Amino acid sequence: MREPLTYEIALTAAESGIRFGRADGRALCVVVVNRSGITKVVLADDGVGALGVETARRKAYTSALSGATTAQFAALAASPKMQFAPTHLLDPHLLPVAGGVPIVTKEGEVIGAIGVGGADDITDDFIAGQARESVAELVG
Repeated sequence: MREPLTYEIALTAAESGIRFGRADGRALCVVVVNRSGITKVVLADDGVGALGVETARRKAYTSALSGATTAQFAALAASPKMQFAPTHLLDPHLLPVAGGVPIVTKEGEVIGAIGVGGADDITDDFIAGQARESVAELVG
């Protein structure tokens, strides 16, 4: 079975995220995972610590598995209907913090996700969205 998220798409998204972060004066980590949450690319800019790398990975993982942005997932995790099944009990790798966005084809198929870590959640989320837009034509 062919992997719908190619290395070219993953690398382009990650490099774009690093570039967008640098343009904003940020040192970030960008992780791209396939639809199963398996890491395809990790790029950490100079000065990014272990926390930035791990949060980027977990944001990408969460977005890929949920098919939603991690901001949307965070809202769901905080909702009263989730009080009896907290996300950390379901899967300890899930991270309900903004900064992860799914990569979705024009047909609506989630083929992977991008996670950004190293800044605040609003900045991470914005740059993840920019990285996703940078590969829109490649995704099709």
